[in-house]
Amino acid sequence: MDYVSLTKTNRLFWLGRYNERVLSITRYMMYWYDRMIDNSAIDHVDYCNRVGIPCEYSDPGSFMQIYLFDKENSYSLRHAAEEMLGNGMVLRETISSKTLAYLQMAVNALELANNDSAPGVELQWVVDDVMAFRGSFDDFIEEELIRNIIKTGISIERLSLYLRLEYNLESMPKEMKKMMNRLRKSGLETNAMSLGVIDMYRGDQSENVSREELLRAVESLVVV
Repeated sequence: MDYVSLTKTNRLFWLGRYNERVLSITRYMMYWYDRMIDNSAIDHVDYCNRVGIPCEYSDPGSFMQIYLFDKENSYSLRHAAEEMLGNGMVLRETISSKTLAYLQMAVNALELANNDSAPGVELQWVVDDVMAFRGSFDDFIEEELIRNIIKTGISIERLSLYLRLEYNLESMPKEMKKMMNRLRKSGLETNAMSLGVIDMYRGDQSENVSREELLRAVESLVVV
């Protein structure tokens, strides 16, 4: 197994987390854009509480605009996309320029969406570009260790959002198994207490693990 420095490991891991954050939040907000057509607005106060960010938005409309597109807002989707791209640029030699290009395309698509009153098409481009990035790094990154560090970050972010939003919970066992398989191949250092909680959830004591406990365990599982 090749050695990867702690700094590089951290960037690979957070590249994965930000990549999944961009994908999952874009898909989630696309659903709410569709609902807005039917005059059903997102409960933005509840959303902010669930994902643990300040609720500084006057109404659902301003929330959707600022939270998705304002890169100066450190909690926004656009900010997450910029962080994703920033990590990718530092890792250019590791992930390849061809793979990095898809991250840039995703950020460009978000910028186009910001200037469109009906941004559904551009948001779908964001999703497509993120998925193309994943296919590309599977193809161009030869080192399995590096791929699994990124994929562990992806899995942890996905599980975190599922638990916070109480969304797609029926997929939790499958996603948890996928995360643990990737984690074992990543060489990442783990938190023993968090791992114990996850083992309880995956074993015959799952009823003794609350959603809040599982969320804390997932988010503190990897030491980076």
